[in-house]
Amino acid sequence: MALPFLEIMRPARASAQTATPQRFFGLFYPCGVDPSRWDPPAGALTKDNLTECLLDMAGFASEGIWPAGDAIVGDVTVVTGIDHSGVSTDIHIPSNAFNAFKPTANNYTPPQPTLDQYLADSLRGETPYRNLALSATTSSDIAQGNISFKAGGQVETVVRKPDQLFNTLFGMGNVGTGGGDMAAEAAAKRQQSVLDLVLADAQRLNGKLGAADKQRLDQYLTSVSELEGQIKAMPSAGCTAPAQPATGGNWHSKAKLFIDLAVTAMACDLTRVVTLQYSDSWGVNYSDYSIGEGKEALGDWSDHFISHKLDDNDRATDLDGLDRTEAMKIANARVVATSRFKVRRFAYIVNALKSVATANGTLLDEALVLYASENGDGDSHSRTRMPTLIAGHAGGFETGRAVSADKKTTGALHASLISRYGLDVSSYGDPAGTPIAGL
Repeated sequence: MALPFLEIMRPARASAQTATPQRFFGLFYPCGVDPSRWDPPAGALTKDNLTECLLDMAGFASEGIWPAGDAIVGDVTVVTGIDHSGVSTDIHIPSNAFNAFKPTANNYTPPQPTLDQYLADSLRGETPYRNLALSATTSSDIAQGNISFKAGGQVETVVRKPDQLFNTLFGMGNVGTGGGDMAAEAAAKRQQSVLDLVLADAQRLNGKLGAADKQRLDQYLTSVSELEGQIKAMPSAGCTAPAQPATGGNWHSKAKLFIDLAVTAMACDLTRVVTLQYSDSWGVNYSDYSIGEGKEALGDWSDHFISHKLDDNDRATDLDGLDRTEAMKIANARVVATSRFKVRRFAYIVNALKSVATANGTLLDEALVLYASENGDGDSHSRTRMPTLIAGHAGGFETGRAVSADKKTTGALHASLISRYGLDVSSYGDPAGTPIAGL
């Protein structure tokens, strides 16, 4: 492991443990929705009053690589009216999806830790991995290819290939082997020996550094400490590694593999905090699926082009020659279809967590699962009615309902979630917000 670049080269992690494990899973899917067809009225949420975009919360049939899903309507709270415009001051900025603080130096780099990073230290317990940041997009652009940030705009290390995640979590052979893999044990000892040498060299260097370099070195030593814990940690008893996955293919197949591996990692208590970026704002399309019929079929148009219905340069141009009323009807139907697809992917995570039994019920009983996007209305780029779904029961969270946030900020949403984990937060974010009543 090489030291980070330090100015001198020119001519403690703290974790709180809880008796019941608490978990967080954040899903980002780009390009927003149509709020007028997504937002339900405040009150109880049932199979009978789901809006057009949310219909598949009542259950759905199998679809390509994705199996059929059970109803999740009783496991979800839909939050409407979250105002993200004070945080994300530009359009199509995935890096701000889990950020509640207005960027200070530019439009896209969070100045404070994103929600997952804020929670990670408190939720980690004794798990070897503080958090997992996963992304099905190959883009490494700061704004487009990252949704997880540490303090000061430091990008969290992102895993972009499912086979890489498998090797990270299970490749040392100590999961499900009962400690009998002598080669893996020897490899762990070699890695530990290297880490000891790295730490000794870094600590000797520390006294010669200026303030800025000391901060960089401290972040580096924290990373080394986390790696040391990963090498030493043993997974939960009875945990069995899954089969080795392929590299993953496109966004959809990679996202499914990531979800399956992440849920297994939570079941093995290897980590308690996961974020998954389904795509950047431009790439994902539905060419692998037969969604919609006739002119309403999605074809191979990107989600971005579908989200812009008729009047944007980036639009599905096959509607240009139609009567405007007919064209808008088709464009609206396509956005509903993509929105339903997004809900089904969220439902896959919820059902996967719900299927794993724990001492406290299921993984879903120990978790909060948050769906977020970078825009609210994908057509207008408005960020004042953000699509927000929360599933799970950590901290006694109540589901099966719709809650109107009434233009409360993203900071208020995050404050509500943070407080559910038993963390004391009276105000959070910039623009600041206090926990939303009833949430």
